[in-house]
Parts: sequence; structure tokens; C-alpha cells
Amino acid sequence: MDDVLNNPLFEAFANASDNVYIYVCDVKKDLSRWSTNAVSFFDLPGEYINNAGELWGQKIHPEDKDIYFNDIGAVFSGNKAHHSCQYRALNRFGKYVWLECKGSMLRDENGELATFAGIMTRLDRQNKYDTLTGLLTKYEFYEFDFSSGSGVVMLLGVDGFRSIINTYGYYYGDELLTAIAKKLQSLCSGSLKAYRFNGDEFIILLPNKDRGAAEDIFHRVKNDTRLIETKDGKKIDLSISAGAVEYSEGRSDKDEIVSRLELALSYVKRVNRGSLGFYSRDIEVKQLRERALKEDLRESIADDFRGFELYFQPLVDAKGAKILGCEALLRWKGEHIRDAGPMEFIPILEESGDINSVGRWVMRQAIRQQKEWEEKFGQLRINFNVSYRQFLEADYVKELQAAVNEFGVSPDNLVLELTESCNVESPENLAKIFEEIRSMGFHIALDDFGTGYASMELLKKLPADEIKIEHSFVRELANGKHHKADLAIIDSLLFLCRKLDNKVVVEGVENKAVDDIIRSMGPDFLQGYYYSRPVCKTDFEEMLKNGIS
Repeated sequence: MDDVLNNPLFEAFANASDNVYIYVCDVKKDLSRWSTNAVSFFDLPGEYINNAGELWGQKIHPEDKDIYFNDIGAVFSGNKAHHSCQYRALNRFGKYVWLECKGSMLRDENGELATFAGIMTRLDRQNKYDTLTGLLTKYEFYEFDFSSGSGVVMLLGVDGFRSIINTYGYYYGDELLTAIAKKLQSLCSGSLKAYRFNGDEFIILLPNKDRGAAEDIFHRVKNDTRLIETKDGKKIDLSISAGAVEYSEGRSDKDEIVSRLELALSYVKRVNRGSLGFYSRDIEVKQLRERALKEDLRESIADDFRGFELYFQPLVDAKGAKILGCEALLRWKGEHIRDAGPMEFIPILEESGDINSVGRWVMRQAIRQQKEWEEKFGQLRINFNVSYRQFLEADYVKELQAAVNEFGVSPDNLVLELTESCNVESPENLAKIFEEIRSMGFHIALDDFGTGYASMELLKKLPADEIKIEHSFVRELANGKHHKADLAIIDSLLFLCRKLDNKVVVEGVENKAVDDIIRSMGPDFLQGYYYSRPVCKTDFEEMLKNGIS
């Protein structure tokens, strides 16, 4: 054997680290020697290998072969002296690991290629590079010195990533993250750097850049990742949101920068998903309120739904003035946040998944209240809201029937209103649930009806008893704005519902002028501020005793 392969220095370096692998190659003989830890970890045939280039090439991830062979080919063709690239290689356990490979080519006294020596470093063991994406890790981000200049930092996140995983599986989730990382790497040249942060989140660091540069990079990322095609041909639509922070010399607190990034991204995802938002004090105030609201809600639910309450808005006979029923509407006052309305706290309940437990509480309270009022005032129907997710929840129908049995209520006086009908993904499955609920004697209403083609599809596929015409069609009637179009739409919906034997509730009746117009069109029930805003139990009972004034 040539002394190059049996040099004592090779023995010394070969045992220096478990995470560093070395090799040396006699180019003329095409014979190489590999450190024993490389032989073991990558399941090589032995310490000495002929034609190692071909053998090692088979270990490299298919997506990284071009990177590797282009670089190593340039070295062995004599076009450059040094080899340097990052790629994934298959280990003995059948998993790909990220390596940083560096090597140098030496020539003999005649100038011919003679010896090639190299070192491969496991990136995952350094916490420098992310094992899945190959991007720099957040630990490297924290090493950046923010004190010496100014620039912009962006935190990007995949919208609805959990839903993507639930639909396609974790394997496709990893493939999407890897694809996004490659796009980021291709866009981040020069001083720009991309990092894998947490889960589906990435950071782009733009030293010495301004808002305009950040916006340009964001839109390029957004456009380049709008549609990702997987290896097996699936095409997955993606939406990317981002929060950004401008930093300047002297303001280098990394924890503060990260906190502001997270606040900005969270705000964008909630308010304007699919866009870029820069941190501001106003955003921080809103996000801190949301955090406090989440905590307050969590504590309320844990404390037997303390602070939750039902308010009631009357449903009026469209052919008279009698209150025929009401819609039960959820209200809440927390220990610390006391002025949050449903438009603020319900999306938080939906995001956390607590809407299901709160929804069951609403169901039981509405049924209990119906029984109490029936004994005091006679027949009275109560509508209460049920989200699509609640209807699909396991055992929901059983719990509904159990509550009716417990309180001794007739299901005929209870109407379950489907909210967010535009989010129904599987009408066929929901139709089966509706049929079961209706067979038990309950009634089903489709809320906010008429806002799109989806409503017509639902009316066709879902068995319902009532339709609630969305208030946007009613709002402008009093001042004549869009008067003709709105009247035509309402009239058409009423005609359609009569043909299908559906009763109709018209929402949004705000004044007498609208009341007169709508009554002349012949719906079944009316609802709106003209009769009453939602009120507490005591005030609604006064209306039941004295009528609407």
C-alpha cells in the first residue's frame, strides 16, 4: 500500500470524533481509505475501497446527486482544487443524514492529480444545520450579531399546516417543508440567510436591507411556493404568512426580536392570512390581549364555564307581533377581559378546539331553559347554534338525546342552527347526521343562507326545516340602496323555500320600514334589532310577559 493511505496522521484524525469522517484517495490507483467510523456508520464494504466514487454516489440522496457530482467532478477533472458542498447520505439504518463535505486535491511533481483527501461532518450533531431541510438552525440564528448594523428579520409560517398533515400525512408534510427550504435557499444569496425555526416556521435574515427588500423576498417566496408538486405527483396548494421586524444598531436583544416576530406572524395569520405584516406596538397590544383572552377562556371553561351566559333574541311571528321563540346566543365575561364579544372570543375557542365543549354547554343550557319557559309561558321554541365541527363530533347526537331525556323537553321545540355553512366539506356525511337528528324530532336550520353558490348546494344536499336569510340582503332595504336587487333575491329565496317546504326566518330587521317591506313578502319569522337586541334571561322574560314594546 502507498504511504499516503497508511500515514500515521490518518490514524490520528480517523479517531478524533464520532461525528467526523475522513478519507484519502490515491487517485492514480483509484484506491481510497476510509475511517473506521465511516465504514461502520455508512455500512461500507471495508476500510480500503476501489472505485469509491461510484460506491459513495449510490449512498447520496437522489435530490442531492447533482450538487455532489457537479462539485466533485470539477475537482477530479482538474478544474478546481477544493471540494465543498452539503448533501444527504444514506446511513446503515436506512436514514439520510446531512453532511458537510470538504476536500482538497494534491498534484505530484509532474502536475498530475495524485492525492485527494477529505473530511465529512455530521451537520445534525452540530445543531448548525437542520436534519430535514438542511437549512441553518435557530441556534445559528441566535449566534447572529444584531448590534453592528440594521436590517429586517422575517418569520414565515405555512397557513393551515396541521390541516395539511391531517389530510395528506406527516410524510407529505416533511416533503413540503423540504421543498420550501429549497426555495428559500435559492432566494437567499449573499448576506441573506434562511433558517429552520420551529415546525413549519422559517426565518429569513436580511442584513442591511429595508422594508421594500423584505416585501420583495416575501412575495417571491409566496409565489414560488403557491403550488408544490410532490414526488408522486400530488399538487398541494400552500399559503405562506409572515411577520417581520426591523432592527437597528444598538437594539440587539434577540429574545425581543423573536417575541415581536411571533406576535406579528400570529396577528397576520388571524387577521390577514397569506400576507406580510411588520411588527408595531398596536399589533403587540392586540396580540397580548388575545393571549390574555385565551388564558381567561381556558380558566373559565375549567371552572365549570364560569363567566359564560346565554342571551336571547326574539323570533317574531311575521303575521303578527307575538314572540314565537328565540335564538340563544353565547356571551362571556372573563376574570380579566370583560368586554370581549362573540366575534372576538368564538374564533379563539374554535382555534383551540374548546368550541366543542362550550357548544355542549350551550346545548344543555338552551334545552334546560326551554323546559323552564315552557312551564311558565307555554309552547316556545329555542334555536341554538351548532358548528359543523360540533355536528361531526363523536357522540354529539347521543348527548343531544340524553339532554332532552334528562330535562323532559320535546325535541319539536328545539332548532339546531348550522353556523359557518360555507365551511362544510362533506355535505353527504352531514346529511346523514341531519337525518338522524330530525328523525328524533328536532329541527335543523341553515344559518346565514344565500351568501354563495355553496348555499344552493347545501340546500340541495342537506335535509333542513328552516332557512335563515342572511341579514346583508336586508340591511340596505330601508334607504333604497340596492333595493331592487335585494328584493329580488329575498323574493326568490322565499319562493324556493316554499317549494321545498322550508320555513323562513329573515334576520336583520332594523326598523319599521324594513319590517313593513319584509312582512309583505310572507316569511314565517322575523328577527332583528327592531324588535330587540339579544338580552339576558330576566329581560327576555319581561318581553314574554308584556310583549314587544
